[in-house]
Amino acid sequence: MKKSYRMSSEQRSFEELMAYHCAPTLKGVKIANMFHVSRSSFPNALELMEIYNEKLKEKGLAFRILQADQPRITFYLYSYKKLQRVLSQPDIQSFLRLFGYSTHSVSACLDHLEKRMKNSYYPHEIGIFLGYPYEDVLGFIQDKPCCGIGAWKVYDPSKWERTKRLFLLFDRFRDQFVQAVEKGFLIEQLI
Repeated sequence: MKKSYRMSSEQRSFEELMAYHCAPTLKGVKIANMFHVSRSSFPNALELMEIYNEKLKEKGLAFRILQADQPRITFYLYSYKKLQRVLSQPDIQSFLRLFGYSTHSVSACLDHLEKRMKNSYYPHEIGIFLGYPYEDVLGFIQDKPCCGIGAWKVYDPSKWERTKRLFLLFDRFRDQFVQAVEKGFLIEQLI
C-alpha cells in the first residue's frame, strides 16, 4: 500500500474520525455508522462529503450529512444495498411507519430520519439505520432489561455470545484503521 501525506488538516481529521467511528462499515460488516462533529471544526463539511462519496462509491458506500443546519452535524456512512435490504423487510417497514416514515425509498427514509433528528438527536428508531437488530431496537424502546452492551444493547441472552464476538470484531477493525491512518494510509487504501 502506498502512503500519502498530502491532504488538508481538515481532511486528515476527517479520516481519523472515519477510522475510529466507521471501520465496521468500511470493512463491510456493518450497515452504517455515524459520528458527530462541530460545524466550526469542519467548515468544508459538504465538500468533504462529496470527496468521500466519490472515493467510496465503488465500494457501495455513501456519506450523508444529517442535521446539516445545526451547530453539531452528523456524518452518516452507509452501505446503500444493505440498508435497502433492511428497509424492505415488512416488519421494519411497519415499525418505521409508526414514526411517520414513507418506506418507498432509502432516500425518503433518510430524509425523514433527518427531520426526526431535529427534534431529538437520537430518535429511538435510529438503531434500524445503524444496522442494530430489530429485536434489540424494540428491547431498547420497551425498556427491557438488557443482557449485554457493546455497540448497542443486546436483549436476547441466546444471542449475547455471538453478538459479543461481533463487537470484538468491530473493535479490532477500528484499531487497525486508526493505526493505519496514523501511519499515513488513506481510508480508500484500507478498504
